[in-house]
Amino acid sequence: MIISLCPQIHCITDELTTSNCYILTQHNHTIIIDPNIFSSIDTYLIRHHSKPDLVILTHEHCDHISGLNELREKYPISVIASTYCSQGIQDPTANMTRIMESYLYFQSQGKTLVTYPKFTCKPADICFEDRYTFFWKNHKINIYRVPGHTPGSCYIDWDNNMFFTGDYLIKDEPVITRLPGGNSEEYHKIGLKLLANIPTHALIYPGHGMSYRLTSKDRVNYGL
Repeated sequence: MIISLCPQIHCITDELTTSNCYILTQHNHTIIIDPNIFSSIDTYLIRHHSKPDLVILTHEHCDHISGLNELREKYPISVIASTYCSQGIQDPTANMTRIMESYLYFQSQGKTLVTYPKFTCKPADICFEDRYTFFWKNHKINIYRVPGHTPGSCYIDWDNNMFFTGDYLIKDEPVITRLPGGNSEEYHKIGLKLLANIPTHALIYPGHGMSYRLTSKDRVNYGL
């Protein structure tokens, strides 16, 4: 399902994994964040006569990259990711496809039994260590690597107003550090300090769940 969050932002949610893909459009050009379901992304691009310029990955887990290979096959598109994320998408253990069937089964308390094939992706075209800044259609975009959930996790700061946080700051959900690549010590030592830079009242677009404005209560709940 493709949901319009505002005229410039559309969200595609994968019903199986609940992951969110965000499509940001301006003047028939798009940036795609965490491509999940290729057929839905392609439908949007065709319907809106949009040219995909870039893909940005918030982290390496398979539910956020499941449509990446098909997207690259059809469109000449560049992918931006942290170096650790770029390495992780090439590894079925780091990207979780090796265990995804079992993970979905236990997450659903035995209700979801599906086949989830292992896959890998080619490296990102543009890699960064800790921070990457660029301009697109008069927007300033900063990407910060935030270790904890995975080594390659990051959040995307769009004009210091909208923040695409991947599997951080999911509304009313704790940050998970027990999955492949997770590191609780790094999260509390490094990740929290970086997330604390997100201003109160910023728009949060997480990798799962609904978007919301970050409140003072949210900051307390997350220890920011």
